[in-house]
Amino acid sequence: MGWFTNRDKAWEIKQTLILLGVVGISSFLSLGVLTPIFIFAFGSQVKISRWTQTAVFIGMLYLALLFIVLFVYILGVNPTSFLALNYISFYIYIVYLSISVPEYLQRLDLKNFINLEKGKEYSYYTIMDQLNNLEANKSIKESFLSNLKAFKRQITNSKLSDDVDEIIRLIDVIIVNETTSTDLLLERHVSTIENSLIQYIELSNSYHKSEQVMSSIHKLEELIKYACIALENELSMMIENQVLDVGGEASVYLSVLKGRGLL
Repeated sequence: MGWFTNRDKAWEIKQTLILLGVVGISSFLSLGVLTPIFIFAFGSQVKISRWTQTAVFIGMLYLALLFIVLFVYILGVNPTSFLALNYISFYIYIVYLSISVPEYLQRLDLKNFINLEKGKEYSYYTIMDQLNNLEANKSIKESFLSNLKAFKRQITNSKLSDDVDEIIRLIDVIIVNETTSTDLLLERHVSTIENSLIQYIELSNSYHKSEQVMSSIHKLEELIKYACIALENELSMMIENQVLDVGGEASVYLSVLKGRGLL
């Protein structure tokens, strides 16, 4: 965890050094002439519009200073004071960029996950929390389906293999018809089904097939069959609740229309 982002501190230091280093070196070598170009490039990368506006202003200021320095040089006057003013302006801008480093780093990280819009403010930690929650939910479902398919390849019992196929089909339908209760539904079944299949595969591959082992295998087969039935019933209830919600909304809507004399 870094100071300003969820990245590590090494990444933040590296990106900060690149930003201030490029701007600083270009300003030192070009007396500030090329500074606005690099500021514009960095600002455009993370869609910070005020950097673009400031770059244009600084560019015009530097050009004006250079014209004055050139004019003074032609007159034979030592232009040291004007060059010093040029460098002072550069250092002031470096300080300004340093103040904006946290925002720059956050937007630089965010652009890996979302399409940034120019001039739009973003709450970094709110967006990252939302992305993490989405990834966590997604990973649970995908991991469960992936594990089921892996388990199925290790099962030789055709009846149990069909039950696992049916569970995969039901989970796919449940995810498509996702509601706020979907995560709770999966939590009720995922752990038990996975553990049961792991135990079943281990016992099936055991060389010691005692009566107790065979009894346990049979119980696990029954458990998977009942899990399949339970998921089917859960899906039916989910669909019925959706239908009831739609029907309830329709009834309320019709009652309102009738009450207003529109029907």
